[in-house]
Amino acid sequence: MDLPELATLERLPPQNLEAETAVLGAMLLEEDALVTAAELLEESVFYNHANRKIFTAMLSLYENNVAVDLVTLTDELKQRNWLEEIGGPTYLAGLTNVVPTAANVQHYCRIVKEKAILRDLIKVSTHIAQECYEHPTDEADLLLDRAEQRIFEIASKKVRVDSVSVKELIKSSIETIDKLYERKGLITGLPTGFQDLDRLLAGLQPADFIVVAGRPGMGKSSFALGIAENVA
Repeated sequence: MDLPELATLERLPPQNLEAETAVLGAMLLEEDALVTAAELLEESVFYNHANRKIFTAMLSLYENNVAVDLVTLTDELKQRNWLEEIGGPTYLAGLTNVVPTAANVQHYCRIVKEKAILRDLIKVSTHIAQECYEHPTDEADLLLDRAEQRIFEIASKKVRVDSVSVKELIKSSIETIDKLYERKGLITGLPTGFQDLDRLLAGLQPADFIVVAGRPGMGKSSFALGIAENVA
C-alpha cells in the first residue's frame, strides 16, 4: 500500500464536535430549540458516542412530555446506565456553557447533519467502488442504478431549514388571489391548448412537475411539442 492510500485510511471521518455539543446545549437552554432539533435530527447523525446517547435520552424525555433539564436528563441517563459512559454530570453541566443562546440551533443542526451526510457519502462511495471491483462482469447499468439509488437516498436526508416569514407568505398569497380574481376564468395557469387537459389541471401551474408517460410510439413527444407550441 502506498503512502497516499495509507494517509486516506488514517483520516478522521468528517465531524464537528463543537456543533454537536452546541445543539445539545441549545436543547437544554430552550424548549423551542429542543423541538427544532428533534424535527431536524436523529441520533444517528451524531459522530460522538456520548453526544448520540445524550440526544437519544433527550428525545425520550421529550416524547414522554417530560421537561428536559439537567435534573431530568441526568436521571434518564442514570436509568439507562449511560451516565458514566457519557462522561458523568460534569460533561452534562458543561453543555449549557457551550452556547450563550439557543437562537442559532438551526445552523448548528445543519452543520451536524451535513457532516453526517459526508460520512454516509464516504461509506456509500467505498461500497460502490468495492462492488465494481468484486463484480466486474455485472452489467454496468445495474451497478449504476444501485449507485444512483444509494446517492439519492443520501441526498434526500439533506436538511432544509429555509424560513419564510408569515408576513411575506400572506402578501404573496393575497397578490395571487387578486390575480386569479381579475382573470375571471377557470384557467389559473398557462393554458396548454388542450381543453380537456386544461379543465383537469386549470392550466400549467408554477412549480408543477408533470410526467408524460406512455409506451413508445404513443405520441408523447408530439403531445409535449403541441403544448410547447400552444404556450409559446
